[in-house]
Amino acid sequence: MASALLRRFGVWAALAMIIAEVMGVGIFLTPASMSRTLGSTSWVLGVWALVGLLSAAGALCYAELGSRFPEAGGGYVYLREAFGERCAFVYGWMSLLVMDPGLTAALGVGLATYLLVLLGAPSSLVPVVAIIAILVLATISTLGLESSARVLRWTAIAKLVTIAVLIVAVLVRGNSGDATPTAVPASVPSFPALAGALMGAFFAFGGWWDLGKMSEEIVEPRRTLPVALVGGVVVVTLVYAGLSVAFMHAMQNRPQSSDEAFVASLGSALFGEGAGQVLAGAVVVAVAGSLAAVLLGAPRVYLAMARSGVFPASLVRFDARRQSAPRATLIQVALACVLVMLGTFDQILGYFIPAAVFFLGLSAAAILFLPRPPESPTIFRAPWHPLPIIVFLLLVVIMVVLFAVGRPVQTLIGAVVVGLGIPISFFVQRPRVSR
Repeated sequence: MASALLRRFGVWAALAMIIAEVMGVGIFLTPASMSRTLGSTSWVLGVWALVGLLSAAGALCYAELGSRFPEAGGGYVYLREAFGERCAFVYGWMSLLVMDPGLTAALGVGLATYLLVLLGAPSSLVPVVAIIAILVLATISTLGLESSARVLRWTAIAKLVTIAVLIVAVLVRGNSGDATPTAVPASVPSFPALAGALMGAFFAFGGWWDLGKMSEEIVEPRRTLPVALVGGVVVVTLVYAGLSVAFMHAMQNRPQSSDEAFVASLGSALFGEGAGQVLAGAVVVAVAGSLAAVLLGAPRVYLAMARSGVFPASLVRFDARRQSAPRATLIQVALACVLVMLGTFDQILGYFIPAAVFFLGLSAAAILFLPRPPESPTIFRAPWHPLPIIVFLLLVVIMVVLFAVGRPVQTLIGAVVVGLGIPISFFVQRPRVSR
């Protein structure tokens, strides 16, 4: 199947996409939650360092696979090459019905929640506002790659500027009071608190792997992918760790019972009473960037499926001028809107994250089953092989177990939907001609 995709993403554009997608709804909420539940600077920094290190290991694997197979689709392509068409189809099925609409819905609900806080409107409007937000950003995505890239760049810049302002505000306010750094508690955090912190941290890092879906549009994949992927993970780790410490320093005398109350109270503590809306607005901008990135990357998986003959090519026909696939985006948006109407934020997360994490690990594990390429000017080889993939798979196993135990019903529903892809693959798959 011919493609209209062009190589337009250099290092900075790829890095902006990672920052825009990863630093979304979790930009303030996860540091806030970890600060409240762990109560120790050492434990908070330890969790961020651990998840950041394990994510960087996975980023190295994805950089190698992306440079070896610079095609649209990311995980779909890696699974197809390592484990065959049927395994790849089940991943594509999961992306279409579970991961892409689930992530889109979760981000839409997160954006709506804080937009309503910003406007002072009732929370009962969350589903309606979430659907409107998804439709607006989907429209921007269908207008073309340039429109989406512009949103990614400006939201990434806005996030980093907001973080810089927060850090300066914490330093100024912290020096004006009698606050002292949070002491390390004598006891180890409880298992539920630590497990929740790990899951929250992983969710806050979610999305860096989506750059692999754009490999066909990356300029010089061998150079760009490792710099953008690993560099993006490092930047995000430093930002989250810095924000967590700043939050704990600013808020140690203002304990809150919920993440939303924490963010509102933090805004008041730093910028004066009634200024909690400042951070609510920052969350809205952050989530808008993440949602734009998800809507941009998802159709690339469907394109890879169409090339394999297991998805209608007419639904992923890319506009050569705009570099967008309106029909594929419409499918993603329609399914996301259904999830918004049926579930809460936590229920949506439980529905898609375990299956997404499982296939994330399986697609990265392709590096163990494919023959290692020789030294080449066009292929990046992950250093210290096979240590990075072993370390990353450890993170994947931990996350799947924690989510399955913490949200068993939603995990089971997601697993059933994914499992249905196996028998369906026998009907839609056709013999592949040798290449």
